[in-house]
Order: sequence, then structure tokens, then C-alpha cells
Amino acid sequence: MTATTSTQDASCPVCGDAPDSLLSLSNQPIYQHPVPAEAQVPGPYTVDLAWVRCVACAHAWQAKFDEGLLESIYRSHYYTPAPDGIALQFRNDFLSALESFGLTATRTALLEIGASDGEVLAAMKVRTGAREAYAFEPNRENAIIARSRGLQVYESFFGRNSAREEFDKVDMVYARHVIEHIFDFADFFAGIDDAAGPNADLILETPSLDHHGSLGSLAPFHIEHVHVFSLRSLATLAQRFGWRLTQNLVTADGNLIAAFRRECKPIAGDVEYAGPSLDGLQTATDTFHRRLRSLVNGRRLIFWGAGSAGIGVARTIGREPDYWTDGNPNKFGKKFPGLASEIISPEEAFAKSKLGDTRDTLLIIASSFVREILPRVRQLGWSGEIIDLNGNRLP
Repeated sequence: MTATTSTQDASCPVCGDAPDSLLSLSNQPIYQHPVPAEAQVPGPYTVDLAWVRCVACAHAWQAKFDEGLLESIYRSHYYTPAPDGIALQFRNDFLSALESFGLTATRTALLEIGASDGEVLAAMKVRTGAREAYAFEPNRENAIIARSRGLQVYESFFGRNSAREEFDKVDMVYARHVIEHIFDFADFFAGIDDAAGPNADLILETPSLDHHGSLGSLAPFHIEHVHVFSLRSLATLAQRFGWRLTQNLVTADGNLIAAFRRECKPIAGDVEYAGPSLDGLQTATDTFHRRLRSLVNGRRLIFWGAGSAGIGVARTIGREPDYWTDGNPNKFGKKFPGLASEIISPEEAFAKSKLGDTRDTLLIIASSFVREILPRVRQLGWSGEIIDLNGNRLP
């Protein structure tokens, strides 16, 4: 596909209000995930990014983005599927949220938009006793695994033409970490309206601007996220297309999980949720970057986390780690486009860090799955200093 640069209208894509500048990040990675070492991915490998915000509905978005490039990334350069039992934190949080919302009762048909490898959809099919479970997943590698779980997989992007596929009306639609990638909201919700039955529930999960903004966290701000939603902006967007927010929560890792029901009549009025305070985010970001560079100065580095967070740290500090590892063995032997480091096993990384160089070695857990990774680090006998993505020292 030919890459074409898309520019959002000057107005907010959620509510139509005028934007203000929010955040600029230079030299950011284009490719967020490693590829086979022999793969030839042409440059460039970095880009300067900028987000604007809407004060009225508390939404943040990239004013300029490249649709063709992003679609290519989603199809061919997306995250590496992990074996079952690895990186379960977000999955378990989502399933627990649906349990707490009372939404895992018996269902007839389920639809997951952006189903990845189908692990969550397969679990939901069992929990709800659904007769049918449909998945839309444009990434070939993930789609193959999802099909192996017995799911009906459509290897395409989701939109208004998706319901033309021959499947039954569904009584639950959900999308985990998808809405922040959407270029055209009208097309997306038209597809949902066509696929969903009259009493369907809609569940959306996305990084919370309220959570990350309050912490000065940059986790949601990378090239693949065209949008970053607050509760107010997500509720405003859904209401615009006839879906009313019924329940929501934010996980410990900062993911907003929100449930909606379709209304028969247009929903009037503004949503009642306050937006986050984002003043000073740019200043806090610049200060953090200087602090992180100071923490790593002159030290050997191990990164545990070969994904968007890890490559973001590498670009921020201006260097690759001495050793790059990950808990997902399917990443071993891969490299990030434009970088030299090969992903190796944790055992190999820790063993190599003890050889030769006498400088202090710092382990950075460059991942959101700290709660899963830290016990494994200790099990492998690491006794050196550890910090997380925010530069906090870990016990």
C-alpha cells in the first residue's frame, strides 16, 4: 500500500472543538516491535511526533499521521505472539473487569475487533457459552494462531463493510487497545452498528489519559496511537454514535475499560465526567528524559522488554542496551529495524552481564508487565539495581 500522510481536521475528532498543543517528542521509533534478524525493513526508523489536545472533551491526538505506514505496521510489523501463559496481566484485568460488570453471562455470538492471537476471545467463548465467536485481525501471524483456536477469523481491518461478511448478529462486541488506532470513527462505529444486535453490549479498552496524564507517563504516546482517550472523551465519542457509558474502571496499569449500551434515541447533552489536568506534561516529559539519561550514564544496560516501551527508552537515551532480553522466547534472535542488538534469553543476558566490563550494570524493566517480570528476575538470581519505565528503583 502506498503510504499517504493524513492530517486530522483542525477541530477535535471527538467533539469538534479547537485544539491546543500538548506534547512534542523528537526522534521516536517508527517500528515498535522486533522483526527476524534477516528481515530488510527500509528506513527511516525514527520520526518526530506531536500531540494536540481538546480542552472541551479532554481528548489527545496526533494532528498528523501516515495511514499507509500505520496499516503496514499493523499487518506486517506488529507485536510477536507469545506462548500461552506469558504476559497475562492485561488479559486477566480485562476478564476480571467484565466479571465485575456482570457481562459474562450466557451469550449467543461474540465479536472481537483486533483479536490478536485470539486468546481472550477463546476464553470469552468458553465463559459465556457463545455458539459463535468472530474475530477481525489484520496481522497475518496473529490471525493464523487465532484460527488454530477454532475461531472464525477475518484477516482484515474492521469498518462499515465488515458486517457484509456472513456472520450472525452478535450480542457482545469488544475491542481491546484498538480504538486508539482508528483513523475514521464514523466508519468504525458504522461497522459496530451493523454487526451488533439490538441488545448488544460494547466494551472498549484503551490507555487512560486520566491515569497516564496524572503520572506524567508517556506510555500511550507513540506512533501507533493516533488517539489517547480520557474517560470524558471516550464517553463523548461513544455517545455521539448512540452508545451510552454504563460502567468503567481503570486498571492498576492505567488501562481504561468501559462498557456501553446502545440507545434507541439520540443522546443529548454533554457527558458529566471531568477531564484530566494536562498542564505541564511537556515540561515533566523533558525533565524525566534528562533524569533517565543521567541514571544510565556510564553504565552497562540490560533491557527486559523488547516492545514499544523498550525501543522508546532506547531512542530516549540515545543508545541501545548492552543486552536486550524479553520473557517471550518467540522474540529471541530478532532485532528492531534500524538497530543492531539481537534479543537474547534472560539467562544469556544475565550471564553475559557478569563477564568482562566492571562497570555497574543496570537492569531496566522496559515493560508494563512489571508484576509478572520481577518474580522471574529474582528467580534467575539477579541482585543488581533495577528500575522501571518511570526511573523508579524496584525492590
